[in-house]
Parts: sequence; C-alpha cells; structure tokens
Amino acid sequence: MKSGRKKLPFLLGILIILSTLTWLGYSGIQESKTYYVTVKELFSSKIVHDRRYRVAGDVSSGTILRTDGRVKFQIEWEGSSLNVVYTGTEPLPDTLVDGSQAIVDGRYQEDGIFYAETVQAKCASKYEPAQMQTDAPTGLPTT
Repeated sequence: MKSGRKKLPFLLGILIILSTLTWLGYSGIQESKTYYVTVKELFSSKIVHDRRYRVAGDVSSGTILRTDGRVKFQIEWEGSSLNVVYTGTEPLPDTLVDGSQAIVDGRYQEDGIFYAETVQAKCASKYEPAQMQTDAPTGLPTT
C-alpha cells in the first residue's frame, strides 16, 4: 500500500505537466492563427473583434500620416475602405506609398480601426531593366 501512495504524487505531477503543455500548445496555435479576409468581409457582422486578420488593399492617396511613432493610413478594395494604424516596431517598407498595394496583419477593434502589427507593400508588378548602351565598342581591339 505504501508504494501506491508514493506513486500518487508522481502521477499527479505528470498529469499537471501534461495538462499545462496541452494548454500552452492549444493557446499558442489559437494565438498564431491569422484569417485572410477582404475589407468587405471585415465589416460584416460575423467578424470577431480582437482576432488576428490579414487584409489586402490599395493605399488611398493622401492618407499616409506619420505621427508620434505611429503611421496611419487607409486601404481600399472594391469600394470599401479601412482605417489602419501601424503599431509595429519594424520600419515600414519604402514601397508603401499612395496607390501601392499593401497587406496588413493585425487586429480589427470595435472602434473600427485596424491595428496592424506588420505591413507588407507589394513591389511594382512591372520590371523594367536598365537601357543598354548602344554606342559602346562591341569587339576586341585588333592589332
């Protein structure tokens, strides 16, 4: 009987450790989930506030405002626009300019503002190589 009582605290300790690890794994997965939605879907009544979302759109002209370590701007897609406040610590990409395409990742709050933790700006879709010089000599010098 004494050996059974000695095993009980050990088994309870193992159970507590396994329960804690299971809870940490589940909460970590829930926290890292990001749902990709459109601006219109974000405004629907089915959206849960304070959940991570990723939204894409075009940066509205004249809306980029840098103040007090924050950057505020507006993205629009298919006639709907979304106010975004960037609260991240990384510097914003240089390609985030009026009319550029951007993907914001963060949380949509009840105040109607999307608080972005990361911002990605899409590069220009058209690559134009530098012009080659045509007046340069083409062959090797002759002797």
